[in-house]
Amino acid sequence: MSLTKPICNPVRFAIGATCFFVLSTFPILGQKIKWENFNNRANWTRNRLELQVGFCATQFTGDLGGGSGSGIDYSMKDMDREATGKGVQGGFKFRFSKYFATKTEISFFEIKGNDAFSENAKRKARNLNFISNNLEFSQRLEFIFLAQEFNGSFYRLTSKPRRKGSNFQLYTFTGLGFSTFNPKTNYNGTLVELRPLRTEGQVKSYSKATFIMPFGFGLRLGISKDIRIGLEATCFKTATDYMDDVSTFYPEQGVLTDPIAQSLSNPSLDPMQFLPGSRRGDLNQKDAYYRLSASLIFNLGSR
Repeated sequence: MSLTKPICNPVRFAIGATCFFVLSTFPILGQKIKWENFNNRANWTRNRLELQVGFCATQFTGDLGGGSGSGIDYSMKDMDREATGKGVQGGFKFRFSKYFATKTEISFFEIKGNDAFSENAKRKARNLNFISNNLEFSQRLEFIFLAQEFNGSFYRLTSKPRRKGSNFQLYTFTGLGFSTFNPKTNYNGTLVELRPLRTEGQVKSYSKATFIMPFGFGLRLGISKDIRIGLEATCFKTATDYMDDVSTFYPEQGVLTDPIAQSLSNPSLDPMQFLPGSRRGDLNQKDAYYRLSASLIFNLGSR
């Protein structure tokens, strides 16, 4: 029985999520969008510069927690509702063509995982957990594949006639960036940093930061001439397997001398299942996390 959780394929996640969202919205929007106005230059140039602020919910998919089985890629089954994190974010977007824009974004958020939330008996017995507060920076390229822009008001889906002052946009994106991370866990009522403890017997501690690659899709709706609301769903592929402090094997006997490190390296409920040298995580898969965000967007472009 596998101890590990599946990691999303970011490309398939972005493509699949975007296709599902577009297909599900077409029946409603198909009758309302006047296609000859799609990204008309007279309209999109009024949306060149934007300031965005918002909040988000996160889910981590690494080695901890999860469903009852070995897991299925792209499935909500291997996410634990109890392990949902939260965060805030801000960004600056520059639209340089009718189809493309670039966005600089900075976020502060938490991720967490806990074997106690798993329905898998062996993961639950392993009894590992973590929480981490992360600072993230990314630069993204957006492809705007559906838009109706009049620099105006919110689209009333229940009204039959199209309002001239509407603003609607669907887009997908990818990019590069980095994120800090610092996994911690509770030890006798105190949050303890796991990285300095080298809980898997590492020669040196792993890095405090990792490169990330975000993939996702977004939706924007206008609520006034200069203000929009936005929703984004993003999968972040990382270049580390230690965001949760779990990756390889339990250290051999005598490698760890610090009693705190010994306790937090193997707090299992059934020590005979997790002997020194046995698998603790899955070193063949890097960590990933998801984010669902809502933003308030202010148009700073020309009027």
